[in-house]
Amino acid sequence: MKVYLLKSKGKGSVPDYIQVRNETHAIIGYFKASNLEKGLDEIGINDPIRRQRAIALLEQLPYGKIVQADL
Repeated sequence: MKVYLLKSKGKGSVPDYIQVRNETHAIIGYFKASNLEKGLDEIGINDPIRRQRAIALLEQLPYGKIVQADL
């Protein structure tokens, strides 16, 4: 699944968030960076190998930059 990822930094009591967008840049997932497992459930990534690869990518995602990925 080709997606675009954006990690936004929260301030104060607002947590960091990750946006997952499809090929037309519509949001298909929006979740806290501290809760990656729930976010992957939200976008339908259930295969253990894909989940592990996605978590590794999301943990290294830079703030404020749109990154194209194949999840």
